Amino acid sequence: MDGDPTVKASQKTVAVKILSETEPTAPPAMPGLPITPVEFVGMTVTPYVGQTGRLAYSIRATAMRPPRTKQTPASKEAAA
Repeated sequence: MDGDPTVKASQKTVAVKILSETEPTAPPAMPGLPITPVEFVGMTVTPYVGQTGRLAYSIRATAMRPPRTKQTPASKEAAA
């Protein structure tokens, strides 16, 4: 979701399919924020031409987790 109030309502959200054996759980809401930030792992974006002839995108990820902060750096695996 895009929190920018100048963005058209139809362009504020995108769907991300999470391909996982277990259902992901959203992190807890953060006080003072209108939306809950998340970080997607293993994200891929595949462009395709839709039925209307317009360019569209399929967005997929392998996991979802709370966003990293200075206290929670990326693992060495993710950096590789």
